[in-house]
Amino acid sequence: MKRVLFSMLLFFILFSQSSLTTTTIPYDGIIHRSSDGTSYAYLAPPRTGNHAAFIEQLTPHDTLAIAWFTGGEGSPNCSIAVSLLQRGSQQFTPGVIVSERVNYSNQNPVLFWDNHTQILHLYHSSQLGNAGETNSQLWHVQSEDRGATWSRPEAFYTVAGAFDRNRIIPTLNNNGLIFPCYNTSTNDGYSFILRLLFSTSTWTRTDISESVHLVQPSIVRLHQSSQLRAYFRDRNALSVFYADSFDDGLTWSPPSPTSLPNNNAGIQAYTLRSGAIIMTYNNLNGTHHPRSPLTVALSYDNGMTWPYKRDIQVHDDDNSTIVGEYSYPSLLQSDWSESDDNDIHVVYTYERQTIKYVRMNEKWIKHGQ
Repeated sequence: MKRVLFSMLLFFILFSQSSLTTTTIPYDGIIHRSSDGTSYAYLAPPRTGNHAAFIEQLTPHDTLAIAWFTGGEGSPNCSIAVSLLQRGSQQFTPGVIVSERVNYSNQNPVLFWDNHTQILHLYHSSQLGNAGETNSQLWHVQSEDRGATWSRPEAFYTVAGAFDRNRIIPTLNNNGLIFPCYNTSTNDGYSFILRLLFSTSTWTRTDISESVHLVQPSIVRLHQSSQLRAYFRDRNALSVFYADSFDDGLTWSPPSPTSLPNNNAGIQAYTLRSGAIIMTYNNLNGTHHPRSPLTVALSYDNGMTWPYKRDIQVHDDDNSTIVGEYSYPSLLQSDWSESDDNDIHVVYTYERQTIKYVRMNEKWIKHGQ
């Protein structure tokens, strides 16, 4: 009897210790408040192998749409999933596959909300599964009911090696669009933009000169200026680079390094209403370490210096001893904020298991310095 009681006591102690040290994060899309003032959620993906999220706001309804690829990078039937958050809701919808090609790998979704037509566009890369990226093309789907249903996928830009990643922005006179892209037909890659002129409904291409090994351009328009600035991922894993355009993207200055490091992983920049440029990136260079930490930085001099930085993610949320992959961020500032007073929304890869959503504000970043 004593041996039985002892065994039961030992089991209870071991179970209690295990329950204190191991947790299971629910990937259910429910938004939670954090003790540091941010809010967060883990999206519900339809498959394993989730990466490369992108976030867009649908006005005037203020819905947030998040797209990413699910099913494993480069794998056959890797597909694009979308999740939605209605304003006022505390839960994202489960991820739903909206673009899939049999035996092809669909990757790197870019969302663009056309406020005039009320159409949500989704562009993504697509290449034969397990065949590398040298023959990738850009494909397109769209939704005319704010993400509820989607058109059939169609080829959009078929030059071999075409890839996208970052935000489409309007031209200076709002008579067209500037779509930053890059090409992977060589190992180093290079960047280019596609430009749409509304009056002719035609897209034209402009290569960004001297951009070999600089890819995934993220373009912002500087505050109260016509000037464009593009930030680049560095294949050499040294620094975030930048180039400037003074003619609305028709020509670009030679790229130069910023003071921010890069580990050959995705970045994204955005101009806030305050005039600040916000950048989200992995705050390290080299490729010998996990893609951590994931950091946000603020610049108040058009990206020349970055005095305010704060880490969003350093280690796994359920085990502080595990430093994993938190990468490929996308962000925007919404026209609204919830009760938490947060209006900056960031989404990123969480260990390739799911997409994590974090909501913060400008003050939160500055207070973390």
